[in-house]
Amino acid sequence: MTVHQQAYEVGAFAQYLRDLVARLDPGRGWYGVFARRDPSGMRSCLDGVEIPPWDVVESLLADLAALHGARFAEQVSVRAAALYSASAATHDRRPGGRQELVHRLELMVREQRRAAERLRGSGQGDPDPAGPEALAWARDDHERATARCAELRNRLAAVAAPEGWFRAEGGEGAE
Repeated sequence: MTVHQQAYEVGAFAQYLRDLVARLDPGRGWYGVFARRDPSGMRSCLDGVEIPPWDVVESLLADLAALHGARFAEQVSVRAAALYSASAATHDRRPGGRQELVHRLELMVREQRRAAERLRGSGQGDPDPAGPEALAWARDDHERATARCAELRNRLAAVAAPEGWFRAEGGEGAE
């Protein structure tokens, strides 16, 4: 795959994502949450520097459905999935991509553990009125971290070299 093709696939998804969020209110819904919680991460995704986790894309599509109807969002989601898959595969196969996935998985596993600890500590006999909200955020963070770990593992599996790929044909072990 040429560098031009790689840039096209990543750029096509980034443009799609920019077009999607242009239809959304940045102060409301999940887009608003993502923009407030991680503005630089959101900007990196919109610029095509980073690939957002799929759960983020799904949440943006849910915002779109709330504004324009489920049928419209379902139709749009087909293109989103195709562009996302091509962009993620291209991103992961670039030099250093696999190592970046490993690093992200390590970070996400830690985030999953932290969210699980927050879940265990929130809401149970907590007299603080923020308790239910803290519990809801801990649950959401844990669900997202769990989904992201699974996604990263799948992406890692997709970029792993097949068994015996480096062996020369007719070399040792060939019959």
